[in-house]
Amino acid sequence: MCDLRAIIRNELALPELILGAGRRAILEARRNTRPSRCLVALACLIMCACDKTPSPPVVNPGPPQTINGTERLGWGQSASDAVELATFRYVAYVDGARSELSAASCARSGSTDDFACTAPLPPMSAGAHTLELATLVVDGGPLESARSAPLQVTVVASTTNVNPAKPSSDQRSIADTTIVTKDGLRLRLSEMLDGLVEPRDMAFAPDGRMFIAERSGQVRVARDGRLVGDTTPLFTAETGQQLIALAVDPSFDRSHFVYVIYSSLSTSRAPAFTLARFREASNTFGNRVVLRDGIPARANDASASLRFGADGKLFVAFDDGGIAERRADLASPNGKLLRLNGDGTTPDDQAGGVPMFAYGYRAPQGFDWHPALRTLWLADRDGADSGTVNVLATSDGPRKRGVPRAAFALPPGTVPSSLAFYRSAGIPAMQNNLLIASAEGRHLLRVQVDRLDPPHIVSTERLLQDMIGPVRTVAVGPDGVIYVGTPSAIGKLSPVDR
Repeated sequence: MCDLRAIIRNELALPELILGAGRRAILEARRNTRPSRCLVALACLIMCACDKTPSPPVVNPGPPQTINGTERLGWGQSASDAVELATFRYVAYVDGARSELSAASCARSGSTDDFACTAPLPPMSAGAHTLELATLVVDGGPLESARSAPLQVTVVASTTNVNPAKPSSDQRSIADTTIVTKDGLRLRLSEMLDGLVEPRDMAFAPDGRMFIAERSGQVRVARDGRLVGDTTPLFTAETGQQLIALAVDPSFDRSHFVYVIYSSLSTSRAPAFTLARFREASNTFGNRVVLRDGIPARANDASASLRFGADGKLFVAFDDGGIAERRADLASPNGKLLRLNGDGTTPDDQAGGVPMFAYGYRAPQGFDWHPALRTLWLADRDGADSGTVNVLATSDGPRKRGVPRAAFALPPGTVPSSLAFYRSAGIPAMQNNLLIASAEGRHLLRVQVDRLDPPHIVSTERLLQDMIGPVRTVAVGPDGVIYVGTPSAIGKLSPVDR
């Protein structure tokens, strides 16, 4: 955490110690007092050994601002490098009330130790507020920086979220309406469920029930457009755990297994992924079995995904844990797409006898298989505000591994958060289209793939732009309906004539 650099201009000048990422301690010396260089160096060593508190966020207060809740916070963060940055989390104080920020992302700015960060606004009711930020690191125990300079904001009432369980920037109902695509397809948008808290993933049981993974750890169950069953979370959010992804066993009718990935604090107090299996019974989930754990996760925006392939194997993707070098480290599961048996072991036909199917990913947001070609398409958030879709085939022969076929950058403004292919006959014009949810872009991207020259892209089109707020997740149901998740609701797109 500390940077042992002592700048001593001369014995008559003020010696300056640069501690950590930009924290400064000035030792004033009178002109007739000549400090010892050894004492200065010793002071630096002592202070650095004792002070691991991160630097506070840097904001430009400026004049009071009027906001409507759709904006993002922005600040500067000092860190010695990206490795240290990955250990940071961020908290906001609204009129002195503390809450941890979610989905923060940072990118290096011009200086070697400065990063530009953004995050969604914390919950705020209508009216004037004082907003302060702080940086948090867990190192044996929580260490929190001093607070930033205060920001003065006034939240207008028209789009304000007064429910502290829902982010203010995401409070928007899904109104019934008709949308028309550029090729003349008419789709009805309607709301199926409301009152959810940050849905992160969706999956369907063979009997038509929808399982919804909420960030706080609950798996909500919906049948015929209504929530049913218990709302007991899989874990307590107080432990720092976040539910990220969910998949249903292909043999669910027999096993009733549901698989999840969540992040939590490891024994070293660093964020880490756990892959676990639960058994569903009467819309509740229990009998947890941990299949993989202790896999490092990104501190502020942990990303992972899991789905079952047509071969019955469980495919699991993990982010790089905030360290880019892990993507190419074949001994690490970070930045990789793994292929596993349902019990977490390595399949006998896996190349090299290891579960790694493909590698080189920063923050996988979701993947799915092309319905006709059976190629795997994976959306990777490869930067703070950019994304790439990678196309993989499965190798020929008895040993299986992923073979890269193509990769294409997503249009500017489409930062991926989920992905699904449309494989139903319910909307013929959508068949084999790729659908990419973009929470930050606030739209659903429709990607049409050339049927004669795959994976060549014919066209892209933004649907639902700014109509329902952030589009966090997308799934296609067995009924052929397209389901989209916002931070508080599930909407659906279906043909107008249905």
